Amino acid sequence: MNPRQRPWDEIDTRLLDLLQADADQTLRALGDQVGLSPSAVQRRIAGYKAAGVLRTVAVVDAEAAPALAQALVLLALVEESFEHHRRLADRLRAHPAVQQCHALSGAWDYAVLLTARSIGDLRDLGNELFKGDDNIRRYDTMFVLDTVKSGAALPGELLLG
Repeated sequence: MNPRQRPWDEIDTRLLDLLQADADQTLRALGDQVGLSPSAVQRRIAGYKAAGVLRTVAVVDAEAAPALAQALVLLALVEESFEHHRRLADRLRAHPAVQQCHALSGAWDYAVLLTARSIGDLRDLGNELFKGDDNIRRYDTMFVLDTVKSGAALPGELLLG
């Protein structure tokens, strides 16, 4: 059954937590932890993927990568039209140095996390992405000094339907 068409149970939330922590675990190891057979685990994972709930990617630990610098950039737009938002979002989505981009409520319209080899490269990247855009009223760049927590895992209990 499609996970988006049925309420999730405790096994779904636990299985998704386990997969987000380490997707390289064997089906048997996952099954032992949630009380299912390997084939039942495989069916659930296939259902998550078919429904677009889960995709498998490799995550590189930025702390382990050599000589990277990051900055959080806050953007405020001049005009709030759908077309301006779409063009900016498309440009940011396509740039490989943009690690995350979030549309915001309040005084700022976007928060953008950039990664580059150095502070100088981040400055140049900010100028490339934001300085020539007449629809960006203001942008503030804050360099990341230390990463306290980083991740993309969603807590399983929040996913329970």
